[in-house]
Amino acid sequence: MKVQEKWIQAFETVFRKCKVEPGEIVRLLCETESRCINVQLAELALARMGAVPVQITVPSLPVTTPVPVRSTGASHVVQNMPPVINALSGQGLVVDLTVEGLLHSPELPHILESGARVLMVSNEHPEILERLTTTLDLTKPVKNGVRMLAKSKYMRVSSAAGTALDITLEGAKVGGVWGGADRPGLVQHWPGGLCLAFPSSQSVNGKLVL
Repeated sequence: MKVQEKWIQAFETVFRKCKVEPGEIVRLLCETESRCINVQLAELALARMGAVPVQITVPSLPVTTPVPVRSTGASHVVQNMPPVINALSGQGLVVDLTVEGLLHSPELPHILESGARVLMVSNEHPEILERLTTTLDLTKPVKNGVRMLAKSKYMRVSSAAGTALDITLEGAKVGGVWGGADRPGLVQHWPGGLCLAFPSSQSVNGKLVL
């Protein structure tokens, strides 16, 4: 697969949302099964911005599932290895290019508490990432959406196909992703533009028609 300039531009657009500065050392967390084209695009975009990309690569783990697993946010490739955690800790941007991503990994809280900011790049073909790149600042609309979710007690989802879901939002954990890891201690992922709610157990009832 050949590198295309428009893909470099897409990565650069997202990195600018992360407030990457010229001369900044940016850590790229990879594994041996990372999508090579995305690693290369990240390096080229950062270099074009005047930043210094430093690649940290760990071995991919044996497959234990019968189906492909990617972009779940539940990666275990860091395996609590102190040298790797130390390399990812401290001020500056970490670009997560692992297959599953660190979003829900046990090591992430320590990395964020150290002052790092983390951008998880979903393990997708760059053409998909290109289509899901926007120059719009989604921060305000996403935060407004999160506030609406936090204030809501109930949600009903319906469709002409027959979906009828009743969801209790009281006590639900809510969050948002606008796509730019622009301050220390923040994790975001690309694609972004999401408002999320995690209702408690047995608080979702009804029928979902796909």
